[in-house]
Amino acid sequence: ILGYILEHLRITIFARDRLVRAGILIAGSYGAYALGANNVANVTGIYAGTGLITVTQAALIGGVSIAIGALTYSRNVMMTVGQKLVQLDPFTAFVAVLSEAIVVHVFAKVGVPVSTSQAIVGAILGIGLLKGVQTINRKTLFQIVFGWVGTPLVAFAISALLFFVLV
Repeated sequence: ILGYILEHLRITIFARDRLVRAGILIAGSYGAYALGANNVANVTGIYAGTGLITVTQAALIGGVSIAIGALTYSRNVMMTVGQKLVQLDPFTAFVAVLSEAIVVHVFAKVGVPVSTSQAIVGAILGIGLLKGVQTINRKTLFQIVFGWVGTPLVAFAISALLFFVLV
């Protein structure tokens, strides 16, 4: 729908480029908002729920921690999502991030913790399927799915081990 609207606007290519860039900034900001609404609660909610810290303190700690993580270690994940899975142009990147933000925001409003990684990968795969299944890098997709399966198993094992050792 957005592509149809954009194609039928009577604007120059430069105005279209500015419009898409503005859309990317807005969708990215909305995506960051949705990430904070959902993922900060996933990590710090445990501490707020047990009364160790207040909800405000949990949100502050989580927000600062996400910023530090983004500034230090997020480059490789950015390249995997932004380039290696499906080649995106600026407009399809805008659509993917907007889709991810809407989905994560809806689940945050309902109070259900969801994975922003799964939401963005799902949005990118949707674009890849529309562009043609051959545009999807299957090796990268396999690595991502392996990570999704492996992550809970490794977290379970580490949690059980730490509990056993510390308690």
